Amino acid sequence: MRSRLLLVVAVALVAQVRVGHAQGDRFSGGLTEGDYVRLSAGVTNPVNAQGGFRDWKKGTGFNVAYESWGTGDNGVGRAGFSLGFGYSALPLDEAKFIADFTPLSGESVTKATAGNGGLFELNAGLNVRIPAPLVVPTVRLGVGYIGWRPQKVTYTTASGTATAKQQSRNGAELTIGGGLERHFAKRFGIFGEANYVYGYTSLGQSSATPGGICANNGCDVLKNTSVTTIRGGLTVKLP
Repeated sequence: MRSRLLLVVAVALVAQVRVGHAQGDRFSGGLTEGDYVRLSAGVTNPVNAQGGFRDWKKGTGFNVAYESWGTGDNGVGRAGFSLGFGYSALPLDEAKFIADFTPLSGESVTKATAGNGGLFELNAGLNVRIPAPLVVPTVRLGVGYIGWRPQKVTYTTASGTATAKQQSRNGAELTIGGGLERHFAKRFGIFGEANYVYGYTSLGQSSATPGGICANNGCDVLKNTSVTTIRGGLTVKLP
């Protein structure tokens, strides 16, 4: 009699665990514990740009990241860890550069061209998911490195053509963002996300010789770098 009672209790406990895991899975959007690779692309846009960074406009951004999710009480855990690398190509805002820049000759600039400036990011993040049945909201906090590499600007005046070089920026970054994602087939997933990145890049002046000086406060030191990113992409679970 006692053995039958124990058997009944054991079966009931197993059933409860299965129900708990099913409930957890039902509110994970298909996400399971394990390691993932995230690939994404989208738009990177300077926000409240300062110094020479004001002379560059929104461009295309790419990101690749490793992400790991552990086991929680009911299936996959609520928090995961990520390590990612991002690159954004920002084109020159010709009209803004012409308005901000005055050559040593004092002449007006009529034309300006440059290759895309490169914005590099390397960061580690904490990802927290909010349980939902179909599409799962996520919140992300990250810290890391940000580097800005502007290209040489070639400009034209009445006297001819010359060049100006803006200084590179390096520093620490803080990221906060959120997104929506959905996983399927226990291995793949799609997502969309938006992030705000603030870079502590208070180093050096923005534009320098040869060829010109800055106007409208463009050469001030202690200029930080902030951008927003909107991306969409694919997640793949590693074996």
